[in-house]
Formats: sequence, structure tokens, C-alpha cells
Amino acid sequence: MKNTITNTMKNGLILSTALVTGVLAIGSAFTQVQAQDSAALQSVTIVAKRMSEEQKIAFDTEQDPAHVVMISAKRLTAEQKLVMDREDQFERSQLAEKTPARRHVQG
Repeated sequence: MKNTITNTMKNGLILSTALVTGVLAIGSAFTQVQAQDSAALQSVTIVAKRMSEEQKIAFDTEQDPAHVVMISAKRLTAEQKLVMDREDQFERSQLAEKTPARRHVQG
């Protein structure tokens, strides 16, 4: 009799553990990962001078049709990332402070 009760308890424990694990697995499969805010994403700014019509034509008719842009980067340490994030936040705050003043002057 003790053997039957022990086996029943073991089986119940195993089945309940399997059930909880299955529910967690299914729940995590349907959990959506939230994308980062667009402000938190890194951005690239490309700056170039304005070309005249003659410069555009000369650029388009060059012998070498392939124009190559090389982008290189290095992996940053956690401290460097933190410093860059703080600099970006400071620049954004400075821009936010200047923007209303510009609108006021223009308007």
C-alpha cells in the first residue's frame, strides 16, 4: 500500500512538473520581444558638399563606375558605451533647448 501511494505521488509530481514546464515554454513562445525605441538606436549621419551641375556630370561619367564607401568600427567597452550614451543625451538635451528658441525667432 505504501508503495502504491509513493508511486502515485512520484507520478503526480513528475506530471505536474512537466505540466508547469510545458506551460512556461508555451507562454515564452508567445511572448513578444519589445523593440527598442528609435531614439535608442544608433544612427549614422552622412555629410557631403553640394555639387554643381558640372560636378555631377563629371562624377557620373567617371571611368570607375564603382564608388566604395568604407565603414570601420571597433568594439567598445562598457565604459566607452556609457560615455557615448551620456554625450548623446547631452547633445539631445541641448538641441531640445535650442529648438523652441529657433521656432520662436522664425515664427
